[in-house]
Amino acid sequence: MLQLEGKTALVFGVASEDSIAWAICNRLEEAGCKLILGYQKRFMSRVFQLKDKLSAIEAFYPIDVAAEETTAEFFHEWQQVSPGAKADIVIHAIGFAPRECFDRHMLFVEDDALNTAMTISAHSLQRIMRHALPHLAPNSSTITLTYAASTRYVPNYGVMSIAKAALEAWVRELAMRVGEEGHRVNAISSGPIRTLAASGIPGFDDILDHVERNSPLRRNVNQDDVAGCAVWLSSPLGSGVTGQIIHVDAGYSSTMVPDSISD
Repeated sequence: MLQLEGKTALVFGVASEDSIAWAICNRLEEAGCKLILGYQKRFMSRVFQLKDKLSAIEAFYPIDVAAEETTAEFFHEWQQVSPGAKADIVIHAIGFAPRECFDRHMLFVEDDALNTAMTISAHSLQRIMRHALPHLAPNSSTITLTYAASTRYVPNYGVMSIAKAALEAWVRELAMRVGEEGHRVNAISSGPIRTLAASGIPGFDDILDHVERNSPLRRNVNQDDVAGCAVWLSSPLGSGVTGQIIHVDAGYSSTMVPDSISD
């Protein structure tokens, strides 16, 4: 039913076995996909420890989405090894902000740190899509990952809130620009999940506890919850969905004043 046998997915953002991107890789393999991974050199040893765990992984190529040249090089290397290859799915699971963005008051974060956070966490979607476009199969699906702090205040999330808001704007804009050719672009807004990236957010454990107490499902979501949604969006079952922000957060985004206010 998913009809992903023989499809190819480009996956950006695997940093460890706890990465949401890695859970998506596992689900895509189960659905019959071949995988091409882009990795940051600083995570190379971790990523290469994973390479034998999924037989669907056909290749790894380094990429630094903060730089035009290295992004172009990823696609150049892929095409050199597999001339004319096409991608049916693009997974953009990338986010980063320098430590300064969390340690300093928002008003005093320097331009360099702000620009780094915005370039890697938001504008990189446009950069990857620009380089991927000539190599996309008809009716491709691109999926990125966002968070509800894009539209509301979350303590200590700071600059990343701004970056996620920009990322969601890119989703809408890009969906409109490539939709005529049948390509789809969507975002999954995940609830908080314990990952390598999340470990740098002060008070993250308190956020997890709060969501577990107050979400309609009374639990936190996990990597596999998000991966399931990603596979659906990747498949023909999601063929009519584009430009959307889909919440996978145990229903937390549907609440305003939680029941626990009376406790």
